[in-house]
Amino acid sequence: KDYVEFPCQYNIPDKNFESVYWYLQRADQRFTYIGHTSQGTVELEHYQLFVNRKLLSSTLTIKHVQPRDKAIYYCAVRNYRPIFGRGTSLAVHPSIQNPDPAVYQLKSPESSNISVCLFTDFDSEINVEPSTESNMTRLKSTSLDMKTMDSKSNGALAWSNSFDLGCNSTFNYTFHSSSEFPCDANVVEKGFETDMNLNFYNLLVIVLRITFLKVVGFNLLMTLRLWSS
Repeated sequence: KDYVEFPCQYNIPDKNFESVYWYLQRADQRFTYIGHTSQGTVELEHYQLFVNRKLLSSTLTIKHVQPRDKAIYYCAVRNYRPIFGRGTSLAVHPSIQNPDPAVYQLKSPESSNISVCLFTDFDSEINVEPSTESNMTRLKSTSLDMKTMDSKSNGALAWSNSFDLGCNSTFNYTFHSSSEFPCDANVVEKGFETDMNLNFYNLLVIVLRITFLKVVGFNLLMTLRLWSS
């Protein structure tokens, strides 16, 4: 399933409370407000909130769980003052279809003293932890949701000011050196060339809009003069 539910049970004398609030807290960040309701269901873009006053319970549902939803979730009952629960931690491990882990070495042709290692397409069970060594910096793995390809992929980066950074030993997986994947900067630049026809049509649309506004303004001015006379 691609959704997750957080139940919240509370004990309030006489069932006298204002609303139930939901918050999330990501690592090393402040509380983020999600929403609240006093009774029934509230539909939000990414969440659903439900409160049953009779049963003194509330449920937060996260729709279409994504890796960015990793956080601790809290419910809070507001009476005279908010009363927070202990919180529930959510860890998201995306399902990677047919993982094919590989390490790619990237080097800049303009700078001979920078080397980057890209570790990609590995299974979620492989835990890549951040590291800062004397000659190398490695980031924690992250997940990319490639919606256009209907797939997900894990990735991690490591870089160093040393040209001979050992990418193979850094991640210890199938290694592809930079010489196997040449990067032509001119090809990349051509992909971002300005389309002259598109610029002409955009300019034409702007001119027509300005002309239209002038005509409307002139007609409005003439109408006001006729009314005043």
